[in-house]
Amino acid sequence: MEDKSFSSGSHSYKKSEVDGEYYCYCGLPSPRRTSWTRLNPGRRFHGCGRYREGSKCQYFKWIDRKFSDRATEVILELLEGRNQPPPMLMDELEDVDSMQAQMKGLTSLVDHLKREVSRLKIERNFYRALIVFLFSWVVYSNVK
Repeated sequence: MEDKSFSSGSHSYKKSEVDGEYYCYCGLPSPRRTSWTRLNPGRRFHGCGRYREGSKCQYFKWIDRKFSDRATEVILELLEGRNQPPPMLMDELEDVDSMQAQMKGLTSLVDHLKREVSRLKIERNFYRALIVFLFSWVVYSNVK
């Protein structure tokens, strides 16, 4: 049930309804991330898997609705009480998400290339057999 479709509109791109994977405009899996900015702390979103590499894709889609001002204040108060600032930890987690998304894309590409190599090997063997047959036919024709 593979119904991948990509365009440059502002719609989300789902690989299938079953697995719920999102894809950015680049065609790469779009990992789920969490915002830890003061304006949107704890709010989840999907974005381009290569945004840290300077991708010009610009794919972005919020998963959650914006929290109320009071909920945002509570989240910020809880975060301020921690010893390690969450943005640093979350940046590392987002890097892992990006790498996992890239790995999925690369694994898919490797699988495609393996199938292509197998197809080319079969084609090469066919042409080898054809050359042997034609050579034999030419030799046989000249012997007569």
